[in-house]
Amino acid sequence: MHSDRPRGSVLVRLIPAPRGTGIVPAPLPKKLLMMAGIDDCHTSARGCTATLGNSAEATFDATSKTYSYLTPVLWKETVLVKSPYQEFADCFVKTHAGVSVQRTQAPSLATT
Repeated sequence: MHSDRPRGSVLVRLIPAPRGTGIVPAPLPKKLLMMAGIDDCHTSARGCTATLGNSAEATFDATSKTYSYLTPVLWKETVLVKSPYQEFADCFVKTHAGVSVQRTQAPSLATT
């Protein structure tokens, strides 16, 4: 999932990296991402990145935008309830005595 935010003339894109990669950007975004607690990340920046104020704000905005995503870590814990088939399985397994039904022979039809 990519996150990019323009600020002034600077556009910073944060790209997730495989675990263990570390933070790969330029020195200013690297410091901000380390302070944000992001461990593995690539960045891409466009515009006049020499303007440190705009670069810092664009990085901060992109970082804060990533915290609005709902990841599986943030999902609520769900309580699983048994389905009626699981709950009443013992009723289905119970063996019943077979009931014998006497059949009477149907009258034969005469064909002529």
